[in-house]
Amino acid sequence: MSLITKIEKRKPGYYMVTLSGRLDGNTYADCEEEIRPLLVTDTQAIMFDMSELDYISSMGLRVILKTRKDIGSKGGSIHLINMQPQIEKVFEIVNLLKGMTLFASLEEADAYFDAMQKKVLEAR
Repeated sequence: MSLITKIEKRKPGYYMVTLSGRLDGNTYADCEEEIRPLLVTDTQAIMFDMSELDYISSMGLRVILKTRKDIGSKGGSIHLINMQPQIEKVFEIVNLLKGMTLFASLEEADAYFDAMQKKVLEAR
C-alpha cells in the first residue's frame, strides 16, 4: 500500500496535511518532498490529519520529528489530529507525544487556531 499526502491551506500560514495509507520506509521520502514547501518562516502551524493513516514506521516518525524541528526553528508548530489508536500507540511507545498538541477533531483544532490568532491580534 502507498501513501497519499494531501495538503490544504486552511488560513494564511496554517496548513492541513492529510496522510492516507502507510508512512514507512517506502513512502517517507515522497512525504518529506511534499511537505518541504511548507517549511518556510511564514508557516505558523501544520496540522497532520492522521484519520486515514493505517501504519507508521520509524521512518514515518522521522518525517514528523523532522517537520517539528524544522518548523519549530522558524517559530511554527505542528499538531496531530484524528490519530488512529495503533498510530497513537507507536507515538506513546517512543514517547514522542510530549510537547505535541493532539486534537480530537478538525473543529477542535480550528477553534484553538482561531483563539491563538485572536490573542496575537489583541496583543498589538
